[in-house]
Amino acid sequence: MKRYSLLIISISCIIIYIIFNSSEGSVPIEDIGISSGISLDLTTNRPLNEYNIVSSIYNFNKKDEISSEILEGTGKNIPDTRSTRQTISGKLYFLGLQKVFIFSEAFATSGINHLIDILMTNQEMNDAAWLVVCKDKAIDMLKFKVDDAPTSADHINDMVESSKNQNFMSKDYKVIDMYVRVNSEGRDLVIPYLEILNKKITISGMAVFNKDKMVTKIPMEEARYMNFLRNNKVKGILTLKKDSSHWISTYGEVKRKVHCEKINGKYKFNIDIEFKGKVVNNTLYNDFMNNPKTVEKYSHELEEETKKNCNKFIYKMQNQYKTDCLELGRDAAAAFGRNPRTDWNNFVCNADITVNVTVKVDSLGRGQFLYKNK
Repeated sequence: MKRYSLLIISISCIIIYIIFNSSEGSVPIEDIGISSGISLDLTTNRPLNEYNIVSSIYNFNKKDEISSEILEGTGKNIPDTRSTRQTISGKLYFLGLQKVFIFSEAFATSGINHLIDILMTNQEMNDAAWLVVCKDKAIDMLKFKVDDAPTSADHINDMVESSKNQNFMSKDYKVIDMYVRVNSEGRDLVIPYLEILNKKITISGMAVFNKDKMVTKIPMEEARYMNFLRNNKVKGILTLKKDSSHWISTYGEVKRKVHCEKINGKYKFNIDIEFKGKVVNNTLYNDFMNNPKTVEKYSHELEEETKKNCNKFIYKMQNQYKTDCLELGRDAAAAFGRNPRTDWNNFVCNADITVNVTVKVDSLGRGQFLYKNK
């Protein structure tokens, strides 16, 4: 009975769609400019700024082929760029299916509060679109030709979507995540930073924001440990390396818990990390498959090595970046009460932060190949 009900509902929806789609108000898809991605650049010309907002739109003019074209809009503010963009387009511009917003570093460091307002006001906006910051001009990133997608925006969409499988990156880099993090107490926005390296679009690090302004870019080697400390239930590889020929790597998932104390007005944070995974490569231990004590030794050594790298990042965060990259202020506010006047960046950067890492190897793989030089 349930199956027939679903069938009836589906047929009814198709009939309704056909009826409404056959009306005089329908527009051929060739006459609609559907945006795949948007780049945002800022040119500072005192006393006024000039915004360059560019949209990459799909072109359906050729049968069985999707191409793209670039529509540029400039103005003294973001809404004005829509007007100038329409003066060079013969299509009805449709905003709402874009997959990515690309900020230039100049745009991101100047502040994105005005953009947040205009995006939130528009009920047609896609809140699941990705946010990224790029080096140099964002328009160059949007125009960049890729082989595996109609537009670079589609390529970036796929790249950021799949990035959560490595480097302990999360999936919290969307427009909706910007809404809940910017100006929220104890929280800071962190999104991927892109560069064109070796003629390929590359995630080279993470852009960190304080309120609505980008304050620093963290290289990926450091950002891996920031992500490791910041995110819960994320995946990546940890490697223990002895020399250029001997190492052991484990791919696994992180589980994170934070405990906060306040002693004589000073905050203390304990970050408990459990890393559980599978060994994917081992050229360091010869008896790894048949000696449990070797597995224990490796687990302990990886715990110490990871803890050392985490502490290096925390020291740099507190003394160089001076921003709560780990959102520890959120945990403190939840434990001791919220106060909009509190500068959580200052409190966290002067707090005692202890990291405890536990490594659990739940699989050694199907075997070990040991090559011996004769």
